[in-house]
Amino acid sequence: MKLTNLTPLPLLALAGLVALSPLASAQSSSQSTAPDFSLIGFATMQGGTTGGAGGPTNTVSTAEEFLAVIKDTEPRTILVSGPIDLAGKGAQINSHKTIIGVGTNAGFIGNVSITDASNIILRNLHFPMPSAVVRGDGLNTTRAHHLWIDHCSFGHCRDGQFDITQGSDYITVSWCKFFYTDPAIGHRNSMLIGNRDDTSALDSGKLKVTLHHNWWSTLADQRMPRVRYGDVHIFNNYYNAPGNSYCIGLGCTAHVRLESSSFEGVKSPWRYQGFSDPGCVKGVIQWNNDNVFENATLPTDVPNSTVFTPPYAYKLDAGKDVKTIVTKNAGAGRGPFAL
Repeated sequence: MKLTNLTPLPLLALAGLVALSPLASAQSSSQSTAPDFSLIGFATMQGGTTGGAGGPTNTVSTAEEFLAVIKDTEPRTILVSGPIDLAGKGAQINSHKTIIGVGTNAGFIGNVSITDASNIILRNLHFPMPSAVVRGDGLNTTRAHHLWIDHCSFGHCRDGQFDITQGSDYITVSWCKFFYTDPAIGHRNSMLIGNRDDTSALDSGKLKVTLHHNWWSTLADQRMPRVRYGDVHIFNNYYNAPGNSYCIGLGCTAHVRLESSSFEGVKSPWRYQGFSDPGCVKGVIQWNNDNVFENATLPTDVPNSTVFTPPYAYKLDAGKDVKTIVTKNAGAGRGPFAL
């Protein structure tokens, strides 16, 4: 394990963490405006998300080194060099960590979890590495809060790619890419927000998640995301996964705000999705008039409803520009991490 001074890369990763004023503000911007890679969304609320700011920086390249530096709750910035094979052990990240991949091939083979932890930033990482298939989730959160997942890529998983469950809260997922490369994998699911219908005592009033400038791509089949209970703000995302089942699933008591996103060559941009608990209320969605549908159809069986107003400032890219902006910048090794 090598202890180093802060380098320009972690300084970049910590940029933009100044708390935004809680204004319900959305302004449109043109494609000529430089992308904003700072922290936006629910992860800025209620004290914000600073990760390992103020702590030491460690560079790791093996599972042993990585597992050693994520086990405490002291602030720490961790630079991941190259792929790390967790050898079936999995990894549990504890609070107050910033974990950044170096270059274009940093990430994990195996399952990474955040349970009963908070104030964590993950950037420029593969979950799992492109050549790997993991049996569980690539990344999952349980009873975790104040998380920022940014410029990460999510590939082959036998379960979900990234699941947010059991009262997790104040989360931003930005500039990430979700994809599969093997159609023989039957369970090609991306993201659950709320994993069961009968968890209202744990999930009601929580699961506040912002998803912006993410790319759902090749062979992703469903759950982009599937939402139960949460207040989920989806803006400027690009959906291009031909042959899919559906994109956004409106589950039990879901509240989804959808703005200026682009749907290309996909089935069911959004739909009601399963209700097993008799006490469930159908989820609702509110969308603006700037979403783009190319070889896709605006759903007509779900009403345009009124949901929550985001309690933070944000700017919308025009829907017509989303494809270009997102495909250029989303995923590990892109955007501010392009080398």
